[in-house]
Amino acid sequence: MALSKTTLSIYGMLGLPLALVGYPIAIWLPAFYAGEIGVSLAAVATMLLVAKLSDVVTDPLVGTISDRLRTPLGRRRPLIILGVPVLCVSIWFLFVPMQGAGSVYLLVCIAGMYIGTTLVGLPYGAWGAELSPDYHQRARVTAWREQFTLIGLLVAAFIPFLVEQYGAGDTPSIMRGMALAICISTPIAVLLLCLFVKETPPTETAEEAKAPFIDGVKKVWANKPMRMVVGLLLIVTLAEAFRNALSLFFMKSVIQADGVGTLYFIYFVAGLAAVPGWLWLGRKVGKHVAFAGTLITVAIISAINMFLTADDYWAFVIFFIFKGACFGGLQFLPLAILADVIDVETAETGKARAGAYIAFASMTAKISTALGTFLAIWALSFTNFDAKLLAENAFDDLLVLRVLYAIAPAIFFIGAIIIALRFPLTAQVHAELQSRIRNAQNA
Repeated sequence: MALSKTTLSIYGMLGLPLALVGYPIAIWLPAFYAGEIGVSLAAVATMLLVAKLSDVVTDPLVGTISDRLRTPLGRRRPLIILGVPVLCVSIWFLFVPMQGAGSVYLLVCIAGMYIGTTLVGLPYGAWGAELSPDYHQRARVTAWREQFTLIGLLVAAFIPFLVEQYGAGDTPSIMRGMALAICISTPIAVLLLCLFVKETPPTETAEEAKAPFIDGVKKVWANKPMRMVVGLLLIVTLAEAFRNALSLFFMKSVIQADGVGTLYFIYFVAGLAAVPGWLWLGRKVGKHVAFAGTLITVAIISAINMFLTADDYWAFVIFFIFKGACFGGLQFLPLAILADVIDVETAETGKARAGAYIAFASMTAKISTALGTFLAIWALSFTNFDAKLLAENAFDDLLVLRVLYAIAPAIFFIGAIIIALRFPLTAQVHAELQSRIRNAQNA
């Protein structure tokens, strides 16, 4: 049965504040702490990586608890509600740092933010994977969520645009504005989700769900399509994080672009507008083939950036907009594929471990994000590049920045393209899995 647009929109709404968190962390935070607060590039990279390592423990733990939990509020709601204050308090102190903030302060705040994001994001993702068993309905669920994610990214990009056009124009004002937006929108979205979207009842009892944790991990990893999804997430997320960590440096020092917030606003408008197109393409040729097409386009655009200079501003803008149009495909297609992969184990065992699968994928994405960010900033720290605003940098240092920003991600994307084109779970195969699941449930 088709899900109503009301259900889809209320469910997807939480993607907006979660995107408000992700955008400044990926784009603004490294440059903010290195350029404004005065933390060294190497220290910023190290603190981001160390804080992210907490997800190795918290992601599988929260995913397992979310699958096993049985309360009057359901399995997913309690952890989401618990995560809201953790996330909002951490975000405020991270984006609006106290006087004298340094590397340890950054570590504590960002670790708290990651824990809060896990408590909210993992049960939320598992909830969405269970809203419908249908291959194409799941693509709709993911598309709606990712459209709200893109709207959140638009809002996140619009805040710097407003500050640049009508405010002080400085980075601290931008970070404060984004902190306010997150702390206001997150509780509202969670309240609407918990009140108006039903949870799908578990297919197993609480006792059946209490399989040993290691056994659950082994079963998830035994799922071959899942291993391929993990490989895709690892490579693509690392490549995107690598590029994102260097974006502000590249745009300001190489392209010498003003109004970065405005450019990112246009970028995410293009991404939002292109989501229906990627959804249509996924229906026509399969999600994995559409995803491969996205990766090919992004790899080409990334490599072209190597040859752009300050004289090529408008060429950069055009390619940046095309890259933005690909963003929707990069965001929602892997998640739509992941929801289908869960059914491989369900068809074989009768158990639905959406929480465990989402946790595994989330942990992979988070670690690869941290690793990509760390590697990019760490590599740049070995040069004499000056991260401060309007600083003069030598040609050799800018050349290294261009290679890191343009060529390194393109190389990563090539590996992901190969995996995507070999992915075995087509719409026909998934329909057969769903038939087996229905027959087992009716037996």
